[in-house]
Amino acid sequence: MKTNFKPLGLVAAVAAASAGYAGVVNAQATVAAETELGDLAIVPYYTVMDGYSTGVNIINSSADTQVLKFRFRRAVDSMDALDFNVVLSPYDMYTGFIGKGAGDKIFWTSNDNSCVAPAYGNLTAADNQFELPIIYSIGAETGYIEVISMGSPLTETFPIAVAAKHDSDGVPADCARVRDNFFANAGDPTSKGVVTSAFTNQQGVDADTGAVLSTVVNNFYRPSSDSLKVSYFIKSDETGVEFGDNAVHIAQFMDTPAMTNQQTGIFSEDFQGFDYPDLNGGSPLDAITGVGFSRGKFRDLRQILASTGLINDWSENTVEALGATVDTDWVVTFPGQYTMLNLGAYLQLGGISGEAPDCLRTDDTDDANDDSGAAPGDSDYLLPCDTRDIPVSAKFFVYDREEQFITPEEGDLVVSPSPPVDIVEYALKDEVNVIQWGTSPVLNAPRNVSVPKPEGAKFGWALLTMESADTDVGICDLDFAAEGFVCDGDGVEADQIPVVGFAAWQRAFAANPGSNYGRIVEHSRNQASSSR
Repeated sequence: MKTNFKPLGLVAAVAAASAGYAGVVNAQATVAAETELGDLAIVPYYTVMDGYSTGVNIINSSADTQVLKFRFRRAVDSMDALDFNVVLSPYDMYTGFIGKGAGDKIFWTSNDNSCVAPAYGNLTAADNQFELPIIYSIGAETGYIEVISMGSPLTETFPIAVAAKHDSDGVPADCARVRDNFFANAGDPTSKGVVTSAFTNQQGVDADTGAVLSTVVNNFYRPSSDSLKVSYFIKSDETGVEFGDNAVHIAQFMDTPAMTNQQTGIFSEDFQGFDYPDLNGGSPLDAITGVGFSRGKFRDLRQILASTGLINDWSENTVEALGATVDTDWVVTFPGQYTMLNLGAYLQLGGISGEAPDCLRTDDTDDANDDSGAAPGDSDYLLPCDTRDIPVSAKFFVYDREEQFITPEEGDLVVSPSPPVDIVEYALKDEVNVIQWGTSPVLNAPRNVSVPKPEGAKFGWALLTMESADTDVGICDLDFAAEGFVCDGDGVEADQIPVVGFAAWQRAFAANPGSNYGRIVEHSRNQASSSR
């Protein structure tokens, strides 16, 4: 399946104003390891496979109303499978879960009263659900989750804060008026919706009668504080196993408000739409509208999440006397790789299908098309669209609990300590990768990597080292002057691969499923030398 990418035509003034964009980053952004609070949270994995569902809990620990972008990205290429906005009043908490329902469709379900935009009930969803849209649903049974703070009203007296505030029964005052702020209005300050990333409108309400007025009232925003607490759990209704952890929290990620509409996106030539904010920042229009340049954040995120190696335990143990097995899956997620795609070309070449298209590295373009004789405009002309880290070249150094590595053939002599005899190199080609260590899968991932262990070993630990498969890496973003996406490798280091993840353990008793249990252990990491 192919999709057409519309030219990004804007008025000349906008093109001229945007021509000087530079990769400014927020130098203060950092992993919130001590506080586990931030304005960005990344859940490394969600799954709806084989009876599993994934729950998410979001806490606003501040006295400020917060607007959030809540987004699910599919595992294979992190395309946006489902996103919506959540508005949390002070000290509010929002909860829900993603799983399969009627017709094997994927639904986000929440019985929470907090305001969301749009309202629940799209497609065949119930009035407390969102159904995963069809466009990027192929391969979206697994993936990862982004929760990004879009901003807070300047004070709690602004209309959106008043409308989102819960009453004594736990019900917000007026979610319909909250949703007014997420319509597209083409920058019209007299209509409801998003005017800029720092300015939205909602319909006014008569204070005496409650009637909706024809005039609008204004809301102005500032960056949210580092007060988000996000946690998750993965649960199997079939085995009874449940495990969970905190999300990875990033503090001071957004230094500008990032309000965007939930009506249209970049393929409707709307750069203030639902595609933003993302892991590269807010709307590309911010510098033009006076909010301040907000793009380039993924450069910063690469540095603080970069790692050259992950360390964790593994197990494929069977305790026959108890009829029990202990198995382990590792999740290795490379968040934000979508910011390294020329999205228009990627989708034209078939990326919408969930299978990697014939997508060229930027520096391969001329040679490939010269060989084929194709020229720009020809049907078989290959477009450059990929400057991602993936596929990542991975090596596993696997030990048992007694320091034993994969040993040489019997009879061979070695000098001790000796290097590994044969290290197998693997290609981790997806944004979300699962390594299966045990005899049985833990997460029932649709595909996984299996790694050899020392002969006879039942448990141990491993070091996973990583290198980018290509040094030609870059970050792709809209360039209005070029009327499309431009990929820029300036300041993007190939050894700064951002990575998050964990080991998922499952102890299963065949004769007594009620005793099954699981746990998640976050990976330890060797930090890249150029990271902070």
